[in-house]
Amino acid sequence: MYLHLEDEHWQEINAKFKAMKKERMWKLSTGRYVEEEIYKLTKKFGHECALHSFIVDIDDMAIREHFSDTELDEIESAPTPPFPKLGDPVIECLNKIIRLSFATQTDLKAIREIIKETFQGKEYDVEKYHDIDYILFAVHALVREIESRKLDDTNLENWFNCHVWNVIVDQCFGDMVAVSIVRGESTSTAVASRKNEHRQMGEKRKIGRRGDWILRSTGNNDKCEYGAGEASRLWVDNYGTKFLREAGLKLPKMLSNMLRKLMQKANWDKESCKRMQTVGIVHSGMYFILHFLRNCIKCSSFLYIQGLMMTMMYVDNPRGYIFRARRSELMEVPNVPEKFPVILIILAAVLNAKAVVCETIKALLPKEQMAISFSEAGLRKRTHEKMEPREQNEQLMACLSTPRKKRALQSK
Repeated sequence: MYLHLEDEHWQEINAKFKAMKKERMWKLSTGRYVEEEIYKLTKKFGHECALHSFIVDIDDMAIREHFSDTELDEIESAPTPPFPKLGDPVIECLNKIIRLSFATQTDLKAIREIIKETFQGKEYDVEKYHDIDYILFAVHALVREIESRKLDDTNLENWFNCHVWNVIVDQCFGDMVAVSIVRGESTSTAVASRKNEHRQMGEKRKIGRRGDWILRSTGNNDKCEYGAGEASRLWVDNYGTKFLREAGLKLPKMLSNMLRKLMQKANWDKESCKRMQTVGIVHSGMYFILHFLRNCIKCSSFLYIQGLMMTMMYVDNPRGYIFRARRSELMEVPNVPEKFPVILIILAAVLNAKAVVCETIKALLPKEQMAISFSEAGLRKRTHEKMEPREQNEQLMACLSTPRKKRALQSK
């Protein structure tokens, strides 16, 4: 469902653009400013889209049609936040399994044997071998699902979450201290913070947007959020309504809110913010292909069941006031032995996402011991006039307020 923008939303968009300093905008080699071009594009859409929150997605057709090839390359190739590459033991483990898969025409029994050989047993150390153990666990779990042929059944979304996505996604982050994936339509605290920035006494507190899962810090403190995911039971194609809304608007907007809150926590320090990005995954259950066979006598149709689909997404702030959303290629979780090697690419992609999260967490850590003044501790919060220039002028704009559905407006 597309939500149409009201006058209040256009006023909000105009106010955000006017608050941007031109000297800080992202200037391309062609002389055009990305923020100005995005602002022009927003006028063409009466319903909410990522552009209204100054989110640039290279895969968005509106972006591809508006910018030249040179400009698109410049936007896409702008430096991304660094993160550590996968270690040699992890890569060797993945290569070992994939070599065996090709050598044996993906004999699942042979894969079971290599899992048994690689298992560390008493020598297991969570700090050294967690990622390898995660690979073996995920491969073994998927072998069991393929053998049982339950992946081909018409399962519910929660079934896929428990049997597939928990194994592939949740278990990867199992060794991260004080960070976990929260499932069950949890609300985002970063989105809630954005919605309540101007809340006053007497106004009802607004809740954050719900995600199918959210990667956040644990504990009773102000929780940091590093990623989120959206799931569905069935996959249609790249142009399905649910995929367009979740991968094109809902998830990028949620990840942008998370990134902005993390940068606020870092006090908008330039060096720290350059190292930050948030991660997202859109995954879905089985997808179907309907084939028709016609001859002179009759027309027959055949329904082919295919595998599960997923794609990765990263949001960063390359320059200026722009949130950049980057997507990976579509990846298919295999449901038959012949496609089994593909799962190793997916596991490597999720491990890379974890490395990105770890680097973002490190960027939040203080770089040096801060000077502590005890004489005025707790007496008065510093006034807005004394805020540092970067806090006033160099922060990213909040995402656009989500338009309300028509029935919500009519009930008022």
